[in-house]
Amino acid sequence: MEREVVRKLTLLCVGCGLAGVVLMGVMALRDGKREWKQYQVRYNELLLKKFTRASNPALYDRIAGMQPEIKQVVIDEWKTVDRCMTCHMGIEDPYFAENKLPLKLHPDAQLLKHHPVEKFGCTICHGGQGFATTYAGAAHEAIPHWPVPVVAKSLMQSRCGICHKDFEAIGADKLIKGRALFQEMHCAGCHQIERQGGAVGPDLSAFADKDPGSFSFANVAGEHSVQNWVIEHFRDPKKVSPGSPMHLPAMNEDQILNLANYVLSLSQRNLPRQYTPKVRPGFVLPKVDGITPEAELSGAAEDAAAGEQRL
Repeated sequence: MEREVVRKLTLLCVGCGLAGVVLMGVMALRDGKREWKQYQVRYNELLLKKFTRASNPALYDRIAGMQPEIKQVVIDEWKTVDRCMTCHMGIEDPYFAENKLPLKLHPDAQLLKHHPVEKFGCTICHGGQGFATTYAGAAHEAIPHWPVPVVAKSLMQSRCGICHKDFEAIGADKLIKGRALFQEMHCAGCHQIERQGGAVGPDLSAFADKDPGSFSFANVAGEHSVQNWVIEHFRDPKKVSPGSPMHLPAMNEDQILNLANYVLSLSQRNLPRQYTPKVRPGFVLPKVDGITPEAELSGAAEDAAAGEQRL
């Protein structure tokens, strides 16, 4: 009887050992096929084609000996960890100006010069989930429970406007046009921005800081992101928000994108001093509307009436 028990236990141990070996093998295979490792291997292969060993043997051998590794930058001021450069290996490499993403040089070298990756990271401008190491996990498209997916190219200026309020100084044409549209359509008649404007509609002062969970996507086609909600809302506000009193004139797609860029730039984020952008001497933040708000008109009328009574 004891011998039979020992035999069964031995078989069980052997079976568990074999299962463990198989699982370790599967894990090793999966680990070797991770997306970011494939990109880094490809980066090294392409880089080694840019020059010969004879031209720079030390550099050639160093690149040839590089092993895949997680690359990250920690930005304490933003409480952010960005690992985007684990895949985007060529982001600061001029050799990769003509390559395709993710192994491609940043398209604006001058912009990157003033916003170096080691100081700013990537997600502060581009959005996305910086500590992920997969395409899906990095929120290149909207994912559940992550507020800001990677920002579409057409809306990138909205991210500039979160920090830079002097749109003219940075040449942000979409923000300039979007702000002008906001003024021309007298949106401030219903919406406040930094205590300017009406109170009929929601306060937009910190619109860019809102979580997607505060929006209804029941009538919104496409991804569940604030970016997409804003665009669809400007196309047809009554469809996206049934019962809304909001009226908008017909706008073309460029106007919708310009206005969306402006509204998505409205943030009350507190910037650390070393990240606060400089502004031109004498710069004053433009008013949200050139028309005097109704409340101020009423107050002026009351003052005038009181003056007449005193006379």
